[in-house]
Parts: sequence; C-alpha cells; structure tokens
Amino acid sequence: MEQNDRNVDLVGQAEKNAETSEQAVACGCGNGTNKVVVAIWVVLLVGFISVFMFTRSGSNSFYRDAKLIEKASDYFDRQEFEKAAQCLREAAEHGYPQAQLYYGGCLKKGIGVEQDLPAAVEWFRKSAAQEFPVAFYELAVCCENGEGMAPNPDEAIEWYQKALEGGIEEAREALERVAKLKEESTPEARALALYNQALELFDQQGRDVECAGLLRQSAELGYVWAQLFYGRFLCKGIGTALDPAEAVEWFRKAADQDCPGAFYELGVCYENGDGVGRDLDAALEWYRKALAADFTGAQNAITRVEKAKALSEKDKTAAPPSN
Repeated sequence: MEQNDRNVDLVGQAEKNAETSEQAVACGCGNGTNKVVVAIWVVLLVGFISVFMFTRSGSNSFYRDAKLIEKASDYFDRQEFEKAAQCLREAAEHGYPQAQLYYGGCLKKGIGVEQDLPAAVEWFRKSAAQEFPVAFYELAVCCENGEGMAPNPDEAIEWYQKALEGGIEEAREALERVAKLKEESTPEARALALYNQALELFDQQGRDVECAGLLRQSAELGYVWAQLFYGRFLCKGIGTALDPAEAVEWFRKAADQDCPGAFYELGVCYENGDGVGRDLDAALEWYRKALAADFTGAQNAITRVEKAKALSEKDKTAAPPSN
C-alpha cells in the first residue's frame, strides 16, 4: 500500500511537471519557426511518459502511444522530421491530445509535412476538445490572425480566456490585446490599431506570420499603408505564401487611395512582370505617377525603363524582316 501511494505521488508530480513544461513552450508552439521547438515539445513529453510507464498498468493504448511519442523524439534528434511527424500523426489519430497538439504544430509550420493551416486548426480543435490548455492557446492564435480560418476576434477571446483559466499565462497579454482591438468603435480605428500592432511585431524574430495576419486584417478594413505593406509581404513571401498576383491587387487598392509607394510598386511589377504581364509602357506610367508624388527612386526607375525601351526598339529595327 505504501508503495502504491508513492507511485501515485510520482504520477501526480509528473503530470504537474509536464503541464508546467507544456505551458512554458506554448508561445513557441504558436509563434516559433525553429524546427527544434517541436523537438523540445516531444522531449518534454517523453519525460512525462517515462514515469507513467513504471507507475500505470493495464492500458495497452497508453503504452502504444507513449512508444510512438518516444519514437518521434528519436526521429527529431536525428533530424528525420518526416518520420517524426508520421509518428505524431499516428498517436494523434489514436486520440492522444498532446500528439494532436504537436502534429497540428507540425502542420502549421510545415515541419516534416506540407504546411496546411486548416488541417492544423482541426487537430488543435481535437486536442482542445480534450481540455488541453495549450490547444486553447493555439486555437486563439489562429482565430486572432486568421490562420487556417477567417479572422474571428470573438472566438479568439473565448479561447484565450480558456487558455488563461488553464494556466497559460501568455494568454493574458493576448487576451487584453484582442479585447482592446475589439473595443475600437470604428473600422478605421480598428484598422489603425491592427496596423500598429503589426509594426510592433515587424522586427521580432519568428513573428512574421502574426505580423502578416495583422496587416491583412488592417488592409481588408481599408487602411492604405497596410494594403501597401501586405502587398510587399506577398511579393516576398514574408509570413505568407509568395503570391505576386495577389500583391498587385493590394497595390492597386492602395494606389486607388493615391499612395505614392503603391504607384512605385506597380511600376516595379510591370517592369519585371511580377504578378502581371511585363509592360514597360505601363511601368513608366506608374513610375511617373510616383515621381509626381515625389517618391524617392522614381526618377531612376524612369531612366532605367526608358533605356530598356530604347534598346528594345533598336533591337526590333535591327532585326531582319521575317519571311
């Protein structure tokens, strides 16, 4: 009886330690970009499982999933991320909440699997359905930033609140931030608040996805500078998929609001054929609008394109007539 009591104490302490460790890496799961982050989650979980292996009996499914997590940890140590993700998925499909969370993290970051944000959200929801606090936090991040779903500040607040009640202290600041944004009285004010929040994240390592999500929300509310900068993120694939064609659409929206930077960016797109067909005449038109608005660099661009046009015309004149 005394030995059984001691085993129960060990289990309780292991559960407490595991919970604390999982909370400590909550932000890493939400915002990190380093593949080592996922390995850390797995290593923490293996320590939790090791005690259970010696203190609980009669659950074949528990040992099976514990073994899968242990294998995933070994694969991460060997940088074999695809195999690690496969083990996590198998344990997740068995209903193991931690594995559901971690496999969702792999899908969110594209670690060992192709990035799939909607699928990541579904796995976070499965883990959250089993009252796993870190999954509450992950869902809140997705709802706030529109990752794998449409942005939903009301749902984000709900999940951040549950995460905070579950002991995820990082949710407190996020909850206050989203609640404040939601309180903004006009779309214009909210767009500005979202843009300013994006600026705060701009130079922070590993926060590109959040930054891009905030910029997009602001851009969708019509804030001209967010439209310009989100277009630039799309052009370079910063925090979002590389999509020059969509970037052009956002530049056009900003140009419709007489943004000199958008005039220039459209000139660049037409000059290089990024997201549109290459058209030097159209490039000159946009560069000249930028110059008229005193945009730095527009004159050099005009000179460059005029020379390119002159060379093109010269080549056409020199070319022998076709039969």
